[in-house]
Amino acid sequence: MSNIITKSFRINLFIMKLCHLYPPEKRTTLFKIRAYLIQILFVVPVPVLGIIYLLTEKNLDVEKANYNAGFLAQATCLIAKLFPFIRNGDRIKGCIMYFETYCVPLKKQSQKNIINDCVNVCRRNTFIFLFCVTGGVTSWATRPLFWDGRNLPVDLWLPFNPYENWFVYSCVYVYVTVGELFSSLVTGILDPLIAGLAYHATGQIKILKDNLEHLLEFDNEKLTVNEMTKNVLIYNRIKRCVVHHNATLSFIKEFEECFSPVVFSQFAGSVFVICFCCLQMSKVSSEGFYFMQLVMYFSVILAQLYFYCYYGSTLFEESNNLTNAIYIGRWYDYDTKSKKALITLMERSREPITVTAGKILDLSLATFATILRRSYSLLAVLKNYE
Repeated sequence: MSNIITKSFRINLFIMKLCHLYPPEKRTTLFKIRAYLIQILFVVPVPVLGIIYLLTEKNLDVEKANYNAGFLAQATCLIAKLFPFIRNGDRIKGCIMYFETYCVPLKKQSQKNIINDCVNVCRRNTFIFLFCVTGGVTSWATRPLFWDGRNLPVDLWLPFNPYENWFVYSCVYVYVTVGELFSSLVTGILDPLIAGLAYHATGQIKILKDNLEHLLEFDNEKLTVNEMTKNVLIYNRIKRCVVHHNATLSFIKEFEECFSPVVFSQFAGSVFVICFCCLQMSKVSSEGFYFMQLVMYFSVILAQLYFYCYYGSTLFEESNNLTNAIYIGRWYDYDTKSKKALITLMERSREPITVTAGKILDLSLATFATILRRSYSLLAVLKNYE
């Protein structure tokens, strides 16, 4: 099947091109300059000015400080997430399109169903996550409407008073809102994209396992050839499986080199965001608009982490069972040469495929639980110092 990446991430790639995070065929210096300017104009100012405000404000309200700190932690980690896409755009593009250029022939309907499932899951995740992130930013941007007087969605240090007249306030408000809408769109398409690529690698492992289990079958029919020809065919199929396995390992290596820093920045920021969200939810009424906003924001952050950890865990589990797929096959009917080739593949696959964040944390459900525990520990510390 061709164009599986384009079908899976059509919306993601379209928005990335608009945001200058996906380079064209011939990337020029001007394109890179425009990409940096867009990030400097729309991504950097709000977290930088917000942090300066927290550091310089003398009469700081604790509740608003908690709210600002959680938001600024997420906005700051986004800067680290976007930087590799600009600096290493061509390499990341090659990683994204890896399975677009390398396509294993799919001879069985069950294998086509595996790819179709990957495509549908990736598209579903993008729609759901983009909708949730956009809804969260909308509620965040409209929150000042429920406050007394004119306020910005987040407190910022500014060299002028934005509340002197309505025009100045409106300009600052629109600028902050547009900047965070840009950030939300980028977040809403990058997280499902990275997690979806890991799921496509899982799909390739599933296809490889199916081929290894049915080396003696083709379209559900037994081979009707003489013994010598059968041995040659079996050995050639094993070689194709080895090539497929090596190609998948190469993708995982490139995937980790490209996206490991991106995922780690998200994990680091999410610990603080989860902590501050829980702290705020413990202070406000459960019936108000602010509480619903916090719940939505909290859910989006958990979904970001869960996407990475769940699909990383799925990849690990499928690769860990690759040896079992070889054993399930009719290896006892193969010739000695084919058996030796299978033993070599089994030894190569004994170490399961793991993807890490920053080469420190494995992408797994165990890591997801660890992050929640660390967030709770930080929350307990902050509660003691209130």
